[in-house]
Amino acid sequence: MEIEWSDGIKFQVRENAAAFICGCIAIILSVIILILWIFCPSSRGGGALMFVPLFCMAAFGVLCLVIFYKRRLIVEDMNLCYVNFFGKRKEFTLDDIGYCKIGGRGAYNHVVLYNLLGEKLCKLDFEMRDIVELHQYLVDNQVRVEWGAVKLDGEAMMLLDAIHREGSVCEEEISKCAERFFDEVEPLFREWEKRNQQFHVSWELGFVQYSLEDLTHKCKFRERVSSLGSNLQEIPVSYACVLEAYLKCGEEYIVDRKGEDISVIIPYMVRSKSYRIGEGTRIRKVDEKNTVNWLALHLEMLSREMPRHKYHTEAFTVRHCLSRKAGLVQEQSSEQ
Repeated sequence: MEIEWSDGIKFQVRENAAAFICGCIAIILSVIILILWIFCPSSRGGGALMFVPLFCMAAFGVLCLVIFYKRRLIVEDMNLCYVNFFGKRKEFTLDDIGYCKIGGRGAYNHVVLYNLLGEKLCKLDFEMRDIVELHQYLVDNQVRVEWGAVKLDGEAMMLLDAIHREGSVCEEEISKCAERFFDEVEPLFREWEKRNQQFHVSWELGFVQYSLEDLTHKCKFRERVSSLGSNLQEIPVSYACVLEAYLKCGEEYIVDRKGEDISVIIPYMVRSKSYRIGEGTRIRKVDEKNTVNWLALHLEMLSREMPRHKYHTEAFTVRHCLSRKAGLVQEQSSEQ
């Protein structure tokens, strides 16, 4: 699995398929209406005035297709080039960007880049393809991002919010960060057990360290096998640290009617490509505060849902070890 950029940072932010589809539909409908008007004399209502809305519909379709094929933001390392739907190019560099503002008026979000003087460099629609990749590029290169009147809806916006909140760590910091995070989340699980003693259940939880290839297989998390193990002498280039928790009753695990285990899976750290100039990879870490708040809400929801559904137990085996610690084994042993 390729982790680092092989030929430099290169990507494009382009219009999504909706512009293409709308354009095609508008043109096809206008052509169909025109054909019906020509070959069906009885339907020739409206006379010449009918050509006005027909022309507008066809023009709208052509405009959508032009925008789809022309408008884009091209990023190549430090160089950026914005192309509008007229094909006019505006080139600037990463150093020219003063800040980025996310937000908008009405029903749409926009991503606007400004120069050091506060002048607009380009304005992109939030629905454009790879807008999340652009945000990662800006965050990794420490470009200031401001949030305006943002509508936090949709998967892409949640991804932007997660990127905005994420942190990065070096290999030597993994152990301490993981230990601190575990100390924050474990009390939530134990408190949940106390509040739900009537179910006679408990949580089995811990970190699992995977290579990214381990996570590509299509299977349940409990069936995954880690190729790294827990005693790491070095952090591999392909690396992910996941916090997993499984609900148990005695020695067996709780599952629902469909045979799905009751579990919580939190991808805590992952090593991925870095968009920072000169940096090959970066170990990204979720925002602990935001994740702890989400976990508290998720466990509360589970408390309300459990009495409403039927569950049973199964004696399956989690095929990897759950550990309280993660990171390099040298650090773990020195702290003990």
